[in-house]
Amino acid sequence: MSQYQATSRFDVKTLKLGSAMHMRNRHPIFLMFRYFYLILVPIGALLLSLGERTFGFLCILVGPLLFMRKTFWQYRLIHSAKSSPEAGQMLNWTFSDKKVHQESKGHEKTLKWREFEDRYLSPKGILLYLQKDQYFILPKSAFLSQEDFEAVSKMCETKIAAL
Repeated sequence: MSQYQATSRFDVKTLKLGSAMHMRNRHPIFLMFRYFYLILVPIGALLLSLGERTFGFLCILVGPLLFMRKTFWQYRLIHSAKSSPEAGQMLNWTFSDKKVHQESKGHEKTLKWREFEDRYLSPKGILLYLQKDQYFILPKSAFLSQEDFEAVSKMCETKIAAL
């Protein structure tokens, strides 16, 4: 029976990576339209020059706000995570054929593979979903080697059914 180890940190860098991966996985259309919102600025300027003041100003103001929505979400996620007892701690992971074990200072949890709802595998890391919007992030750097990362990715792919 093979076991693989990983050590991640519950910090801002990891949370930002997880948030970006989650957005790419669960909200790809939002990411695609995100850059469209910036087009509202020149459209607003054009409308202002044509004499449509109200809608022109609205486009100029709303475009950047909609573009920054991802940043606001990340800020809210990071701000709420700072008050977590896990903040800044190292999380030790052990992956085996039967279970996933997570351990940190003052916390220990063992999960069976069937408890995961979904997974998202990326060259940058692994997201393990417990619920639709609740996930664990394992960056590639958390693993001892590229081979361990690939083995755990393969394990996640075969043991967790994708939605």
